[in-house]
Amino acid sequence: MQQVKRKNPYLGPIIIVGILGILLLILIVAMSVFLVTRRANAGLASRPNPLIGPNPIARLNVSEIDPALALTSLGGLSEADVIATAIDKARPEVALAILLFQPNLTSKESAGGFLQLAAAYAKNGNKDKAVFSYEMAGTIATLAPDLADTVRADLFLQGGEGLIELEEATLAMFYLDQAYIIALRGPTLQAAHRRAILERLQKDYLALDERALARQSLSLSANPPNAFAATERKMLLPKSRPIPLTSSIQEAEAKRWQAAQELTANLVARGGNVPQIFIEALGQALISEDRLRLPFYESEFERTSQLSKKIDITMAQISWLSIKHRLARRAYGLSIVPEWEGQADQIRTELTKKYETLFALYADLGIALPEVSQIDRATEERLRYEILAGELGRYPNYPEEQRKTQLLAATKQLIATQPAIRIFVSVIKINNQDMYTLISSEQNEQ
Repeated sequence: MQQVKRKNPYLGPIIIVGILGILLLILIVAMSVFLVTRRANAGLASRPNPLIGPNPIARLNVSEIDPALALTSLGGLSEADVIATAIDKARPEVALAILLFQPNLTSKESAGGFLQLAAAYAKNGNKDKAVFSYEMAGTIATLAPDLADTVRADLFLQGGEGLIELEEATLAMFYLDQAYIIALRGPTLQAAHRRAILERLQKDYLALDERALARQSLSLSANPPNAFAATERKMLLPKSRPIPLTSSIQEAEAKRWQAAQELTANLVARGGNVPQIFIEALGQALISEDRLRLPFYESEFERTSQLSKKIDITMAQISWLSIKHRLARRAYGLSIVPEWEGQADQIRTELTKKYETLFALYADLGIALPEVSQIDRATEERLRYEILAGELGRYPNYPEEQRKTQLLAATKQLIATQPAIRIFVSVIKINNQDMYTLISSEQNEQ
């Protein structure tokens, strides 16, 4: 690998100061900036798009995206910070775009972002998107294998309570029941946590006029069991790690940051009527960076035989292709790289292939584990991550039915051989729709 050169010591502070300045401008800019850019992009909503299909990304309205805020992530600001600012400043579509396209958010960040987004949509009177956002948070709470019992239960409780306010009783009950299962069977919950969950459930069930469940929750809260396990379940599949980039890629990235910052600053200063030269500068910076990144990733992938490193490289490819996919959908609020918009199907196909490679590598890693019990757990873990990526819309065209069947088989195997796990994933039909749900081994025996 080419030796990474030491970057200019002044470059980091300059970029940071620039980003902070841009954010300050964004936070004080008047609503007129957004309204102007919204009108400029209004035609996009009705334009036929071959990528729109029965997936979460179809819910995104690009004409509602404020580019002055959305572009800050291309300028170096963290996606999590942009989500927080977008929700705080009533730009929910910016937050939704990040949550649907960004694969590097943690499960906790993604679920928390969807909960915040649901509350924002509900406040604005957009019930449909509020319900959708609660469903996405619930899907993460169910499928993400790396969430702590306390976090998972709280996600279900918040989702259920939000849906009660939206008068979505069936869906609210579904999520509250998941919290109930965790309260009783969560292996690592201490008695105090179980009591708090059950007391909260008692109030929520009363709000739904489910008096029997409310009484049962209150009764169980009086003497809840302690933890069944001392520590949280250890994940067997490793998280990907950032890979070192060449100095030329770092320089290209810095130029892209600068171009994005200049475009953002001009969008703010000029009320959305930005000269085309600034858009073209960012587009060219992205194309130049792409021409360096893709060959580098392919070369590094071929050079290594280590599965863990191949996973790191593949995840880096997915991250970059996800940015390209978002740009091809104009999901930063502007047409920035028209060339990629014309290649939208090809980019989506490339992204799908990289996800296929990623989970094939995880499968190879799993079967190399020394014990059969570990292989079974790693299989279930991988399937949950893969299905979750597909359900969130980040993994286009994932093999939904095949993976669902495989996950149910993996669940059956774990219940039979490792019942001490106590909580498993299954499928149930809610409102005539298959939804992933938590079950306990005791439920399975009934």
